Amino acid sequence: MKFNTKTSFFISIAGMDPGWIVGKIAEDIKKGIESRGFLCNYGSPNEYQGEDVCYHMGWAYAKPQESAKVNSVFVTHIDDRFKESLIYSMRDKFDSFICMSYEDKCFLEELGFDKSKVFGFSLPVRNDYIAPLSIGIFSAYYKDGRKNERWLLEYCKNNSNCSLVNFVFIGPDWSDYVKQLSKFNCSFEWHNTSRQLPFEYKFQQNKLSTLDYYFYMGMDGGAMGTYDAYAYGIPLVITDDGFHKTIPHVEFSFETYDDFEKSLNNIISRQSDKYEFFANYSPDKYVGKILEVWENGKDSNIDNIICENVLEKRRANYFSPTIRRFLGSIKRKLYK
Repeated sequence: MKFNTKTSFFISIAGMDPGWIVGKIAEDIKKGIESRGFLCNYGSPNEYQGEDVCYHMGWAYAKPQESAKVNSVFVTHIDDRFKESLIYSMRDKFDSFICMSYEDKCFLEELGFDKSKVFGFSLPVRNDYIAPLSIGIFSAYYKDGRKNERWLLEYCKNNSNCSLVNFVFIGPDWSDYVKQLSKFNCSFEWHNTSRQLPFEYKFQQNKLSTLDYYFYMGMDGGAMGTYDAYAYGIPLVITDDGFHKTIPHVEFSFETYDDFEKSLNNIISRQSDKYEFFANYSPDKYVGKILEVWENGKDSNIDNIICENVLEKRRANYFSPTIRRFLGSIKRKLYK
C-alpha cells in the first residue's frame, strides 16, 4: 500500500511482556514511525482502533486484524517443533513476515514460505554510546627518541583515522609530546604519577588494565610494561625485539615504521567498522527498512549473507519436547 499523511500504524504486543527486549524494540519502532510524521499506536490487540498497518510483534499470539490493510508479523526464536508447526500454520494468513536476521529469513523460506513475503533484517542496536578505542603505553618518555616515539607522531600526522583513538600514556615526561599530538586532532590521556604515591606501581597497572591495546615502539631489547599488559590480557602491539620475541601469541609485532603503520591501520579499521555497524543498524535505519516492506514489498537489506541448510541446522538444535513446552504450545493455539 502507498503511504500518505493519514496512514496509521499499530504495534501489537499480544502475549508479550512490554519489559522484554522485543517490547523495547517495539517502543523504538513506534518512535521511529512517529518521527516520520505518522500516527502510531502500541498495545494489546484489544487496543487496535482500525489502523492501516498492524505489526504483530508477539508472533505466537498474532491474529490478523481484518480491517488492517497490511498485517505483518515479527518472527523470533523458533526453537522447537511446536513453534515450527505454529509458524508454518500462519504462512498464508499474513502479508509479510519480518525475521530478526537474514538467516532466519532463509529458515522460513526453506520451511516453505512464499519468498516474496519473507524479509530478514538484523535487529536494531539500542546502544547510545560506543566506547572509544584506547591504545596506550606504560613507559617514561625519553627526548633522545630511543623508543621511536616519533613513529606515533608521524602516524597521526599522516592518518586522519587517529581521531578514532584515545591514546594513553602511563609514565613520566610525556608533557611536550602530548602537546604535539594535540595538533593532529588526537585524544589522549597522560597519567604522570609520582614515585611517592602510595601503591604507585599498582595504581599504574590498574590504569594499564583499562586499555584495548598496549603498544611499544622501542627497539631497545624490550619493555617490562609489556609483561604487565600481557598479564592483564591486553592485546599487544609491540616491536619484534629482545625478550618480546619469547612472548607467545603477540597480536601485532613490527620492526619498521611501515609495519607499525599497518598494525595501527588494522586495529583502527576495526573501530571504524564498529562505528559503521552501529550507524547501519540504528533503530531509525531499521524502521526505514520495515516501512519499505509495508509500502513497497521491497527488501533493501544490506546483509545478504549466504545461508544454506538453515532448516536442518535449526532442527538439530531444537529443544527437546517437554511437558512445559507442550503446554505452552497448547496455550498459544487456544489464544488463536
